Amino acid sequence: MSRFDFSHPPFDTLTPGEQQTLEKHADIQFFAEEECLLGPSDRVDALYVVLKGSMREMAGDEVITLYRERDTFDARAMVAGQTPHRFVVHEEALLYTLPRDVVMALTEQNPRFGAYFYASVSEKFGSMAQRAGNRELQTLLTATVRDVGSRTPVFVDGSTSVRDAARVMKDNKVKSVLVRHDGRLGIFTTTDFRDIVLNEVPGSTPLAALCRFELLTVDVGDFLFNALLIMTRRNIRRLVVTDNGQAIGILSQVDILSYFSNHSHLIAQRLDRADTLDELAEIAAQITRLVQILFSHGVKAPQLGRLVQTLNARLFSRTWQLLAPAELQDNSCLLVMGSEGRGEQILKTDQDNALILRNGFNHPELPAICEAFSAALARFGYPPCQGQIMVNNAAWRLTESQLQQQIHQWVYQPDGAALMNLAIYVDAEAVAGDASLLERSHAYLLQQLRDDASFFSRFARAIEQFDTPLGLFSHLLTKERNGKAMLDLKKGGIFPLVHGVRSLSLEHGISQCNTFDRLHALAEAGHLDKELASEIAESLSFLLTLKLSQGLQQLSLGKQPGNQIEPDQLSTLERDLLKDALGVVKKFRTQLRHHFRLGSF
Repeated sequence: MSRFDFSHPPFDTLTPGEQQTLEKHADIQFFAEEECLLGPSDRVDALYVVLKGSMREMAGDEVITLYRERDTFDARAMVAGQTPHRFVVHEEALLYTLPRDVVMALTEQNPRFGAYFYASVSEKFGSMAQRAGNRELQTLLTATVRDVGSRTPVFVDGSTSVRDAARVMKDNKVKSVLVRHDGRLGIFTTTDFRDIVLNEVPGSTPLAALCRFELLTVDVGDFLFNALLIMTRRNIRRLVVTDNGQAIGILSQVDILSYFSNHSHLIAQRLDRADTLDELAEIAAQITRLVQILFSHGVKAPQLGRLVQTLNARLFSRTWQLLAPAELQDNSCLLVMGSEGRGEQILKTDQDNALILRNGFNHPELPAICEAFSAALARFGYPPCQGQIMVNNAAWRLTESQLQQQIHQWVYQPDGAALMNLAIYVDAEAVAGDASLLERSHAYLLQQLRDDASFFSRFARAIEQFDTPLGLFSHLLTKERNGKAMLDLKKGGIFPLVHGVRSLSLEHGISQCNTFDRLHALAEAGHLDKELASEIAESLSFLLTLKLSQGLQQLSLGKQPGNQIEPDQLSTLERDLLKDALGVVKKFRTQLRHHFRLGSF
């Protein structure tokens, strides 16, 4: 049995022969507490893996990184041949030492292994996503009939004629009906009409004489794969879905194949044809399930954010259509804002929405309708906004003229609350109603901001609210290991990047809302260095994905997703990427301070 653990990155990419080569040359060394293993400019002739104890990487007196069991260090120093930092034993340590020449030879032989030492942040993260994709088959095999959902069945009496049944199927846009007759339940499908035509069966014939009463069923809790297996074996296209023996739906072969090949398309179709809030609540739960499936396939957070934004927009729009009368829909514009507007809110967090009304229009039931809308979203799993930035708050239900007055106040009386509200509004996207109301309001905002450098400086200054915690690893130095250092990903990394890009975009009149689109537009227009824009995009993608990963873990434990993570629980590769990402945040903040002259305020 191997004494070396090859199950974690980057060693999990080695072939059996390469593993033998590495293990043959690996040595185990003991280092006492506070012993200095490497110092600035020391020659680095090995790669180290912590077997027991802990090490800290120091830049002067600042702790840069803490390494614990199974952590690897320092790949960059090994490649460069020397290090600018000190590596000091924090707790008595047993280390594997892997000779530099052996490791470097393996990097040349094995590109995937070598990528760990030379790849950029985005390439390293792509490698992580590829590993996650290997779980795809397992995830799909555990999906249930409940996950895909089923079409509500249409019931008819056995005495119904064939002609009347055809009319019912046409009116309800279904390809089958369930037939109740003498305590039995049968099924009649469009395929049965083929035999009726061929056999010249009269249209007045009752369905009880033609339908099949030996139903093939599947329980709502059964595995979806089993349903597909039944259809394949019996050469049929649909099954009756039961719950406690009662028929509750019809599952077609198309539904199953759509789920496996394009689950999001199936959800979108169900949203469009949903007629009740109960149906929408069920579909809303499927969006989170979709995120779990696609994330396990290796889909990155930015792409998931765009997909969820599209589905949420349809969910919110359909909800509004069910609650608001036609005249209100025609004379208003429903907005989502903040991370939802940017397409960067993947899991259900707080609501951020508003309503713009056409000048002169009012509806007597408007407060009640908006209250019902906010309550519906809460029921769907979107918690109320703590700041009450929702349509059920009259402050966020404004006519077009009132909104322009509000924008003018935000710009010319920019206290903290005003700037926060403006930042949320800048990310607004229309999801229902007349989008031109939002377009005109945005145009008005840009008119108010022309050549006002002092305003942009005040607006951008929010990036200084929270520090970028590059020294967070110093908080992990509890030798008793009974304390937990937490990192707020949003405050420490995501917000400075998002708001910094938002500030530059507002200054230069960039119309896009999504941060990645804004980065591309800024770089193409020459307002942001392309290499820095790429680094920001890579770092934000990683931070959002890390936040999503932690959020899904919290959901699996029955907890509400949040922004805090425990760095001590991250893998070596994740901590390495986190350090890189926070370094980019710090670099970007430095540039923003200079660009907006934040030191003058």
